[in-house]
Amino acid sequence: MIKASHNKLYEVFFDNYIRLLLKIDFREVNIIRPGLEDQEKAVLLLGNHFSWWDGFFARYINNRVFRRRFHVMMLEDPLKKRMFLNKLGAFSIKKNSKTGLESLEYAAGLLEDKNNLVLLFPQGSIQSHHNRPLTFEKGWFRILNKISGHFQVVFMAGLVDFFSHRKPTLSIYLENYNPGEPFNKEVFQDAYNAFFENCITQQKEPQ
Repeated sequence: MIKASHNKLYEVFFDNYIRLLLKIDFREVNIIRPGLEDQEKAVLLLGNHFSWWDGFFARYINNRVFRRRFHVMMLEDPLKKRMFLNKLGAFSIKKNSKTGLESLEYAAGLLEDKNNLVLLFPQGSIQSHHNRPLTFEKGWFRILNKISGHFQVVFMAGLVDFFSHRKPTLSIYLENYNPGEPFNKEVFQDAYNAFFENCITQQKEPQ
């Protein structure tokens, strides 16, 4: 597997680049986080995966809200083609391979450190957010059973609407989730879908 290899110069450059792109491509960016609590633990951030933008959205959120060391799990072949992402915290997983378990153990290890944030897209691939309910793959779920320390789960949903403007508005919703134990993939999936549907009902044109 390919482990994350952070490079401060890359991070400073791309964080500024991401902020510039968001300013150019979106009319406004809204972060909606009623009641979100930073529990000062490692963060497992679970988001919907509907666009090329999603990892950059999450990195922007991390810089604005959580301020942890950013990590994101990516499929190995796409990461090999974009190795600059490795310097921003991307690490690899290869489906249906012996190294897949190593990647899951690596992610679990990151969540033992309260200074880390790990981003996962449980859908496993880019899908339109019009396809609902969202369906999670099974493999990522094993991470939870490998973590011995304390961590917090945060749901994230990115939604884009144009309303009556030429440029779209980006709304990013955040919510704490307490999974309880034992961990159950179906319960996670149902809870995320309930959160996601609630986010959609809140989408209104900014005044």
